[in-house]
Amino acid sequence: MLFLSDLDNTLIFSYKKLSERDLCVEKKDGKSLSYMTYRSAELFSESVRRVTFIPVTTRSAEQYGRIYFPEGYVPKYAVIDNGANLLINGKPDEQWRSEIIPAINESLPEIRECEKFLQKCGEVYFDIRFVDDSFLFTKCHESERVMAELLSAVKPAKTRLFTNGDKLYAIPDGISKKNALEGLKKRLNNELVIAAGDSLFDEDMLSAADIAIVKFGELSGKVINSRQLSEDRESDPDFVLSCLSDIINNKKTG
Repeated sequence: MLFLSDLDNTLIFSYKKLSERDLCVEKKDGKSLSYMTYRSAELFSESVRRVTFIPVTTRSAEQYGRIYFPEGYVPKYAVIDNGANLLINGKPDEQWRSEIIPAINESLPEIRECEKFLQKCGEVYFDIRFVDDSFLFTKCHESERVMAELLSAVKPAKTRLFTNGDKLYAIPDGISKKNALEGLKKRLNNELVIAAGDSLFDEDMLSAADIAIVKFGELSGKVINSRQLSEDRESDPDFVLSCLSDIINNKKTG
């Protein structure tokens, strides 16, 4: 059984949502950035003894490397850069990357056009980055409006645009969490997949899973999967791991 999960706002939460009373799982320059509740940490440690946990995140290699899971657990597999890179025992898998490169190359002309547009956009207030040579990222005021203008100006056919708060992403079509799920299933003998997430980045992965756990957020109220457990009313930081524990123990099947 595979458990594929987004990280931010699904399993771990920023210092703005949890606090020093909880378990810190990420630090940068001495500052605590992300937490899990102690109940989630307990559920996590119990669950990873019975399922193969694979983080599937839009975080870069550097950002993912800051996370330390409860009890020093280190996943054998981790998908980063929204699917553009697979880590096996912490090292990039060259075969995975070679399969992704053609999609990135096809998207590059559009990515460069997006970059030119954003360089002239007065709402951008952050560096425009080509993260891990995989996708474009920046931050801007009024991100939804900027994305609409960018779509109109570039009319991308091989690139998808996303916003998340003030963050804006331009991601090659061939890079997605759903593609990552399908690639992992082939590599790991087509095991049953439970997937968890909260945002538009996660929607395609959740739709392709055998069982989807949908955290409160951008996807609230949507029917994504015929076997779906959804948190639609309020945000409980233990929701995903509580659902996973119930599924493992045959209390819920979605």
